[in-house]
Amino acid sequence: MMDENFKYIYLKYRGFSVNVACKIVKDITVAEDISQEVFSHLYEIRHSLNFSNEKMMKSLIFTATSNKTKDYLKKPWRKREEYLLNDDRFVAVSDESANPETLIIREEERRYRKLVLDKLRREKPVNYDILIKTKYFGISPDSVAEEYGITRNNVNNRNLRTKIWMRKELEKMQKKPL
Repeated sequence: MMDENFKYIYLKYRGFSVNVACKIVKDITVAEDISQEVFSHLYEIRHSLNFSNEKMMKSLIFTATSNKTKDYLKKPWRKREEYLLNDDRFVAVSDESANPETLIIREEERRYRKLVLDKLRREKPVNYDILIKTKYFGISPDSVAEEYGITRNNVNNRNLRTKIWMRKELEKMQKKPL
């Protein structure tokens, strides 16, 4: 069952997110996909969000959508995407998907990264929250510092220490099988 606060925010701001993305990519289908990705990530971190502050939520959604859309435009494979007819359906195939071994390796890396992020969220929730806000959602370190009552330098140091911790955890996990 979906969290009611998240459902409310999703229903209220989904169209807003799609419009923000559509203004940048000029394609409603792509904009809807981007918006869905943004809300999927918001759902994953819903326990660390303050749904009662709608102004902050709208700002977070705007920033996340803008950043996700800009990232989409930067993807090199996007320009070389081809469509192949397969079983009466059009299937998008990028240069990267041509090699099954690469796909398997990438999927394994994603699983490890997800496990590390889950562990970070459990063991160091403040560092997790700061990292997600500054690196994923693109919220300025100054804004995050103000929210937590710490200095910008402290935010940057926490992010650096968190990345080092994550790298070590990832190395440990990759040494032992899942």
